Amino acid sequence: MKKNILKLSALAFIAVCFALVSMRSYSEIKQAKQQTIVGESKIVYLNAKKADGTDKSFADVIAEFKGKVVYVDFWASWCGPCRGQFPHAKKLHAKLNDKPVVFLYVSFDRSEEEWKEGAENFELEGYHFYPNENQQRLIYNQFQVDGIPRYMLIDKNGKVVDADASRPSASSILDEITKLL
Repeated sequence: MKKNILKLSALAFIAVCFALVSMRSYSEIKQAKQQTIVGESKIVYLNAKKADGTDKSFADVIAEFKGKVVYVDFWASWCGPCRGQFPHAKKLHAKLNDKPVVFLYVSFDRSEEEWKEGAENFELEGYHFYPNENQQRLIYNQFQVDGIPRYMLIDKNGKVVDADASRPSASSILDEITKLL
């Protein structure tokens, strides 16, 4: 009798372990995005790692939005000019709310905590990516980002069409984005 109970207990333990491993694998493969609702804003934090644990490249992040126009905002919470553009970005969001446009905020904050606190305090609705130092260097070098704020437009196929796009406050940006739709 004790042997049967031990066997059943061992099988139950194995089944639970298998279920937990399966759930973890599924979540890693799916790389579920963390969402935070702040007021009426929907903030989506993207994972900086792939399912295999390696760093995502900027191209990997952009590939997640294939079929949509991506307006990229390189920013940091300590950057005054960046913060000055946020009200204009919110107006741009509202004008493009029902269009296949993604607002991607790429933070160059000093820490992940500052990044998330900034995104939430400024209610930056959209997708958020926090590259590590190596990823930041690659972005700096690839797109010659020598200061922030800096903006970029990417077409529905994932091609960078303007690596130094207009700011949200520019009257031309709405037309620039609309032409890519």
